[in-house]
Amino acid sequence: MGLTVLTIPLLIRLIGVEEYGLWTLTSATVGIVSLAEGGLSVSTTVFLSKDLANDDADSASQTLTVTVGTMLLLATIAAIVLWVGAPRLIGLFPLLEQRQYLAAVQALQVGGIVIWAQLLQKVLIGVEQAHEQYGVMNVLNTIQITLSHLGMLIVAWLGGRTTELMQWQAVVSIGVLIVHGWVGWLLLRHYQLYIAWNNTKGMDIAKYSLMTWLASLGSALFNKVDRILVGASLGTGLLGVYAAITNVTVQINSFSAVAIQPVLPAISNHIARKEFDLLTLQRQVKQALEINSIIALGLGAGLLAFAPQIIQVVLPGQSPRDYLSEFNTATIIYSLYSVNAVGYYVLLAIKAVNKFMVIQLASGIISLALITIGLHSFGLLGAIAGNVGYLGVFVLTFLGMKNLNIPLRLWLDWLKFPLAWFLSVIFINTAYQINLNYKIFIFALEVIVILNWFKSTQNINFLTLIRQLTQKKC
Repeated sequence: MGLTVLTIPLLIRLIGVEEYGLWTLTSATVGIVSLAEGGLSVSTTVFLSKDLANDDADSASQTLTVTVGTMLLLATIAAIVLWVGAPRLIGLFPLLEQRQYLAAVQALQVGGIVIWAQLLQKVLIGVEQAHEQYGVMNVLNTIQITLSHLGMLIVAWLGGRTTELMQWQAVVSIGVLIVHGWVGWLLLRHYQLYIAWNNTKGMDIAKYSLMTWLASLGSALFNKVDRILVGASLGTGLLGVYAAITNVTVQINSFSAVAIQPVLPAISNHIARKEFDLLTLQRQVKQALEINSIIALGLGAGLLAFAPQIIQVVLPGQSPRDYLSEFNTATIIYSLYSVNAVGYYVLLAIKAVNKFMVIQLASGIISLALITIGLHSFGLLGAIAGNVGYLGVFVLTFLGMKNLNIPLRLWLDWLKFPLAWFLSVIFINTAYQINLNYKIFIFALEVIVILNWFKSTQNINFLTLIRQLTQKKC
């Protein structure tokens, strides 16, 4: 995530905001085609892990025949669609100049190789997860991201643009695919596997894959299609600005969600017991909700406080005043949206996949509709404001808490102070023009206030905590 944020301003400095917009347009199009994955990665993990637990080589052969065979077919179709259909796909963006059109077509055709390699990677990652090789998987993922981002900067520094950037992605994707394939062979070489198609197993995997795919579709629409809409209506210059702003502010959700991931197995284990302590469950959820809110809203407060300075870094050469409203709007929306992470994990923990799917998909569609209306009526600011539609995912939290028998009044009371604090932060940073030195002082006071609240609710002694961490390091 750090590499992603750092790459944005450096890449814009090297290729310019308009070329960055063209790169965003082509990479988003490739990202949409990656939806052809169809949930097979998760299905590989779930079904293969059961086969391995039962030491059933026959069933494992059937699982891998279905998942690997289907993914190979889907990946090949996706690559052909991108290669053959690139001119027609790029023709949907009438604001592109002739040079941009030709570069985008070439980039999409190369993107077919990227998609083919990355889709096959997903099913191999499913094999690694089934063997609980998370260390290997995360190391390879980190290597891929590092090579991808640093390589892009080198390519851009050497004069490369959108087509060359996509070519580099293809090289990295193929290389990492080969390594994943080697790891998969090491993990499976002890089993006497063979090609075995089973219609019943195929239908079971298809049903499960469809549900998980639909559940992730809403998020994919929210994160990919919005860029296509903005690029088609406003051009690559404003798309570059839109992508830079949203790529920074979306990190609020990424960072705040990571901290509470342990709530998923904790709640699952708790609910698995026939008789569980409701008060203990409520304490776990309360702690997760408050940790999630303080990180999400705290990061949002920091971005609001130093928005002009951040814009100067992220959008070099642009006046902060020109995009201050857009940046602040995106920060507020993503900060509030990020507070829903607990509901997200609770519904996964109670296996309410159907509800999860409907909410995610509906929120994504509503957001896209509002973005379309907003960009046609108010331009870039309207497009960013349209992201507010994805706040519909808060229904996840409502349903999650309801299923855990936690009253609405109770969990809203847990969020009352941090939300009121964040509203005051919004007012201070948007209603007044404040000198940077005063901003630093005010932000420090705001942090002290929210940390003091967190300390009182969680009964944390920060001095003791720091002492314990210091002793562990020693």
